[in-house]
Amino acid sequence: MRLAVLCMVLMCAASAAMAADAAACPGAAAWGAVHPQESDEARAARDAARSVTHPALHAELAERFNRDQQARSAALASGNDRGAWNAVAQVDKENVFWLQALVRTQGFPTAAQVGEQGVLHAWLLAHHADRAPAFRASLLPVMEQRGLQGELPLSDLARFTDRILKRQGKPQRYGTQFSPEEWAGPYFGLPDAASVQAVEASRRALGVMPLADYVCMMSEARTGRSSD
Repeated sequence: MRLAVLCMVLMCAASAAMAADAAACPGAAAWGAVHPQESDEARAARDAARSVTHPALHAELAERFNRDQQARSAALASGNDRGAWNAVAQVDKENVFWLQALVRTQGFPTAAQVGEQGVLHAWLLAHHADRAPAFRASLLPVMEQRGLQGELPLSDLARFTDRILKRQGKPQRYGTQFSPEEWAGPYFGLPDAASVQAVEASRRALGVMPLADYVCMMSEARTGRSSD
């Protein structure tokens, strides 16, 4: 759970890529420069150009997103404080209950309804639905649709897919859900070189940065976080 917490406090790989240190992770920085449309600024600009049809839902998603991140930041800062980690679990429980009701009555939000940032906020709630793995898995087709339509960063689609596969005991497709210790191994947590090649092929097909660059970027982000 704590790996997922840290990954989400650091937030999306696509966003982190835009701020990647060119000296530390030149591949990730170069990838970000070639894909400026995936930056936070580009997403904000696209949202500013649209009028969302569900502003109240947009605001609710932002509030729940902030609550999620605040609880996780507090838990990480607390170390092993049980109360702080229980607070994370309670936030997740409330959010997944709310999201299930939303999807049941209105469907998963679209960018037209809540903007791309709102879709990303809804993605986060679904990504953290560890208490409802079947519900989370059922959302994969709509996440794929949002990704292909440009409403959800493809890097987050990769993470969502891997989280489902890992929970199901299946091999990861994109290599995103490993611990720092696993990533530090010769095959980035994967069993062998052939598995790395297969993951790299999947990442190329989806249109996300190479695994080695992703691992470098996330490792640098974690290093920066720990020195705060």
